[in-house]
Amino acid sequence: MTRGSSYVKAVSISLALMLLLSACSAHRPAPVRGVGVHAQGYIKANGRHYVVARGDTLYSIAWQAGTDVTTLARHNGLRAPYRIYPGQTLRLDVPGRKRVVYRVRRGDTLSGIARRTNHSVADLASLNGLRPPYRIYVGQQLALHAISRPASKPKTQAKPGLSRPAKPAAAKSPRPLAPARGKAYAGSEVQKRTAVNAAIVWQWPVKGPVISGFSVSETGNKGIDIRGSRGQAVKAAAAGKVVYAGNALRGYGNLIIIKHNDDYLSAYAHNEVLRIKEQDTVRAGQHIADMGSSDADDVRLHFEIRHQGKSVDPRKYLPKR
Repeated sequence: MTRGSSYVKAVSISLALMLLLSACSAHRPAPVRGVGVHAQGYIKANGRHYVVARGDTLYSIAWQAGTDVTTLARHNGLRAPYRIYPGQTLRLDVPGRKRVVYRVRRGDTLSGIARRTNHSVADLASLNGLRPPYRIYVGQQLALHAISRPASKPKTQAKPGLSRPAKPAAAKSPRPLAPARGKAYAGSEVQKRTAVNAAIVWQWPVKGPVISGFSVSETGNKGIDIRGSRGQAVKAAAAGKVVYAGNALRGYGNLIIIKHNDDYLSAYAHNEVLRIKEQDTVRAGQHIADMGSSDADDVRLHFEIRHQGKSVDPRKYLPKR
């Protein structure tokens, strides 16, 4: 074989391989690219839809959206055990939910806006699809975490004899994510039956001074921040069931969310180590995490209580000290 024919044969083989590889890649799914990409799922640019990713639970999405899981599930036709799957799109435009935006002014920086609105830079960038060096411009609207407003009561009631429409069937997937197991509560059978209406006895989750208090403003602190030392024991503020344990919600670090009954949830953020997992039943005062500084500038516990999805001042529930 001559040198020329060998060269032609080599070029032909290379072209064939290139065509084969390009044909294979044409059938591969395109990488997910959207506005506001999070470590897990992402909120679409319109702020009204959320694309689910592995590691998400309906509780973590509801917490991020500023609504309660029952309302979010009903709005998306989901029934207990609330199975969701990667790539599923959930509607966030639930009744009573208000989208919060910030209009950029002259002299603003993303870090300055994040500090004033109680966000991390990474979280604010993710919500708005920004990448380093995080360029923003005057008049630009930046989406912030939404807050929840009480839904107004309907003016008229359904007429007698009219049946309610059936709820849509839950989305199906061979790979469901983080199913909850119905209305499970901590404690004895008696406590399970009475948990919904029983008064919750709250206790402080950790010892230490409050360094940042609750704010009623739309972009203010939705809980309290307590200073402590790294590795200090974080304890459950009341008995309940762990509905989230992970780090998918940026700005919270290693986060635990506990469901106490149908109305109340509590959250424990910036932990160093999580000592419980989802679906665990915990008792009041149980050691659930070690204090740390995950997604925070210093060692602290960020603690929240939410009533029917709405943030409330924890110090109105915790014992005076």
